[in-house]
Amino acid sequence: MRLRILLIPLLQVVVGDTLPEVSEYFGGTVTLPSGVNPSWTLTKIEWSIFSNNTYIASYRNNVSKVNRIPQYKGRLSMNISSGDLTIHNLTQNDAREYTVELSTEEEKVLNKIKLTVKKRLQKPNIHTQVWVPGTSTKGGCWVEAHCSSPDKDVDFSWKTKPVSVTTLRNPDGTPALLLVFLNTTQNYAEITCISSCKTENSLSAVNITCEDDKIPPAPQPQLQHRSRQSVFFVTGVSVGIVATIIITILFGENIKKAWETLKGNLCTP
Repeated sequence: MRLRILLIPLLQVVVGDTLPEVSEYFGGTVTLPSGVNPSWTLTKIEWSIFSNNTYIASYRNNVSKVNRIPQYKGRLSMNISSGDLTIHNLTQNDAREYTVELSTEEEKVLNKIKLTVKKRLQKPNIHTQVWVPGTSTKGGCWVEAHCSSPDKDVDFSWKTKPVSVTTLRNPDGTPALLLVFLNTTQNYAEITCISSCKTENSLSAVNITCEDDKIPPAPQPQLQHRSRQSVFFVTGVSVGIVATIIITILFGENIKKAWETLKGNLCTP
């Protein structure tokens, strides 16, 4: 009887390193590299999230599954040769650490990769105000433009067409403010506000013109209701005092005699 010795190859487990971080914009598509050795022939691929190894995509026994949990349903695709995982229509919830376990007939490796999801800059808003120097519009008008952004920590810059238009940039030290002068021969311009953060830019453009009939008149000072009442009261008192003085001077003696007579009649029994 011959003794048969079965040699069972041991599976070599290799603990991989954390792969370089990957980032992509919200709504975009990103591919997470598995870090596999190009010479490997993969027999198993398992992508997971969280510490409890919640599998989101897998390849086992020649069967690929990429709709394992609702959060990623319809948004994953996997390359069974390289082990790379592609996520489509990125959301903010996709930003996390991912773990991939790769296996061959002889080896097994575990790699981790972190995904960050960036938010694109929103378009800036431009608000304009037309105002006229002095009381005449014959020479043209100034247009004051303010730029604002829903995003924080952004820088502002301006572009103007045509470039020959007179502009005053940052007159008060604020990059978000621009003054443009439109004269009678060049009564039109296009201004563009550009908001920037690191290497990303977003812009908005508006057309401006100097239209006299649309320039609001300067506000006129008006007395408040209480002030008008005070004026009427003071005027009335002053008129009354003057009238009393005049009557006293002209008819003072007659009024005194009449009062003495009336008082005597009232005291007679």
